[in-house]
Amino acid sequence: MFPLSTGMAVLAGLSLGVLGVLWVFYERWERRGGSAARPAAHHCVRCDAVYGAPRAGGGTRCPRCGHPNPPLRF
Repeated sequence: MFPLSTGMAVLAGLSLGVLGVLWVFYERWERRGGSAARPAAHHCVRCDAVYGAPRAGGGTRCPRCGHPNPPLRF
């Protein structure tokens, strides 16, 4: 049987390995445009509406008043 310290080291190593693999996967996914399919949040400065629109660069028009607005940045 393994000593407790060896078992904890193996468990910690496996956990870090899984986190590393997930990190690499999501970094590559983002670079390939994975977040481009998610809608961006917009806030209209004229009528104070909050709406979602595709991330197609530039500003989009407010569905309520038609004013062009840039996407929100968090």
